[in-house]
Order: sequence, then C-alpha cells, then structure tokens
Amino acid sequence: MGCRAVAAAACVAVASLVAAPAPASPRVGLATCAQGYRYAGYAGRDGSDDVSATIAALSRPSVATGHAAAWVGVGGIHAGRGNASEWLQAGLAAFPRLGLRLYVEEVSRGQARRFVDLGPAVVGRRYRIRVRETGLDVWRAFVDGRAVGRPAYLPTDAGSWRPVVTAESWAAGSAVCNLYAYRFDDVSVGLGDAERIGARITRDRSGFSVS
Repeated sequence: MGCRAVAAAACVAVASLVAAPAPASPRVGLATCAQGYRYAGYAGRDGSDDVSATIAALSRPSVATGHAAAWVGVGGIHAGRGNASEWLQAGLAAFPRLGLRLYVEEVSRGQARRFVDLGPAVVGRRYRIRVRETGLDVWRAFVDGRAVGRPAYLPTDAGSWRPVVTAESWAAGSAVCNLYAYRFDDVSVGLGDAERIGARITRDRSGFSVS
C-alpha cells in the first residue's frame, strides 16, 4: 500500500464516522486551513501481520470542525483485491462538542463501513492500541489487550498489508485549524526504516509526538 492509499484510507475512515455537528464559529487570530486532510506519522515499508502503539492525547484537542485523530491500522481506498476498499483502524478521535473518543472502524471487503464508538477517552491516559491478523485475511482491533469491534476480512493481492501509525486532522474548507497534541510510544513499526507521512513530527528514542 503506497502513501496515497494510506492517505485515502484516513480520508474516509474518520471524517463521517459520527454525525457531523454544526460548524463552530471561527476563532479570531488563528490561521485558517484549506479543505482536506493533514497527516503526521509513519507507514512501514514492508508488510506486517501486526501494528501497535501506545497512544495518548497530551492535551485536550480543540476541534472547530471535522476531527483530529490518532490511530494505527492497515488498508485503504481501492487498496484491496480487485481494487476493493477495505481497512481496519483503531485509536483516538476528537470531534466538536463530542470531545475525545476511543473508536474502531472497519470496512470488510464488499461490506459497508462500520464505526464503533468505544466511549470517552481520558486526556493524558496512555492506551495500547493494536490491529493484527488473527486468521487468514482476518484482522482484529484491540484496546489495552481487549478485542473491540468485529473482525474485518481484508484480503490483498500484495501478500500482506503495510502498517500505518499516524495522526490525522480534517477541517471543513476555510475552517480554523484544529489544535491537538498526540504522543505515540512503543511503536511496533521500525521508525528508522519507515516511510514518513506528513509533517510536524517530533521523533525521539521512545516514539514520536505530533501537533
């Protein structure tokens, strides 16, 4: 899965998960953001049957419109066998007025997108998020060792999926930029060999931070 597929998966994986609230009023003095998605993270260059990271929101995200998320996962738009769209991801996502949530989303081959809101997440708490292959082409998400959501059927002609660990922000066109600070530790993807996605990444020995 190339970087384009990584971005494409993110584009639809969180944007319409929760019924979109009415846009908030622009905040004076803050820069506006162009319509589209912003990423900050890494994608493994080789396929894997497991991707995980310990994720925390370092501060309460300020989301005017859209969302600001941090997740691990595999898959993408038209990235599956026969150009099918299929993916599984899990992590944290912040929305206007809804606050910070834990979530898992899957698109199994030939089925509609399914989003599961796992409830509120606590700012500063570290969550161990994992997505792994539990059977042939069958993937499952875990939060703190507990299986969440339902299994996802993700066949691929590539032999295996590239793992993705990233933050993602989307704001409606001309909306005020979303503000967030996420931390990723104990990342299963070898960052030294991984493909960097986006900008505003601060990497250190134990992981990386994005804002």
